[in-house]
Amino acid sequence: MTASALAQVLLTRPHMSLVPSCRRVRTSKGAIVTGTILITGAAGRMGRTLLHHWRDRMPLGLDRAGADRTVDLTSGPDACVWAFAGAETVVHLAADPDPASSYESGGYGNTLETLTVVGACLQAGVRRLIFASSVWADAPAWRLADRMTWYAASKLAGEALVQAWADQTGNPAVCLRPGFFDPGAGRADGFNEALRVDVPSLCRHFDEALELFPVR
Repeated sequence: MTASALAQVLLTRPHMSLVPSCRRVRTSKGAIVTGTILITGAAGRMGRTLLHHWRDRMPLGLDRAGADRTVDLTSGPDACVWAFAGAETVVHLAADPDPASSYESGGYGNTLETLTVVGACLQAGVRRLIFASSVWADAPAWRLADRMTWYAASKLAGEALVQAWADQTGNPAVCLRPGFFDPGAGRADGFNEALRVDVPSLCRHFDEALELFPVR
């Protein structure tokens, strides 16, 4: 399968797994060294989970507070690029995770953070990008809403930006579409419970994304 064909592959997953839709956005021919992993949104639920899961790899966390590198991603790539220095793989989790978030936070804020990450990855020479999108990026298929939400729009925009980064650099990128993730919560309402992602599934699919194209 060619790199261009690979960009169109859509892998279906069981509904209780991490990614009901896991898109391999792009890869160049060859391998990518995982090297230093930088996780944005490291202070959040997914970020803390992956930092612990990958502790033997000694990943670096990035967030506004409570992380190895503290930075506000809404300040733009020029102000944030220092925090991406030395990273070979960036796992971009940072976002307002509320599907009902406002334009300011969900639409503008989430998209601006992804623009910053993509720009900083370009400037810092990052070689691999993994983006946590959401099942809300495919809301009609999952009957999540009858209208586009600001949150869903931000995730679709994020996927497009990540794919553009991959296409323009020739570096591999992966977009994952996780459902509801809150390992500390009890049983959720029926809507979120049907989309729940457990810790083993989360870690397994991010492992797959990280090791999709092993070093040659």
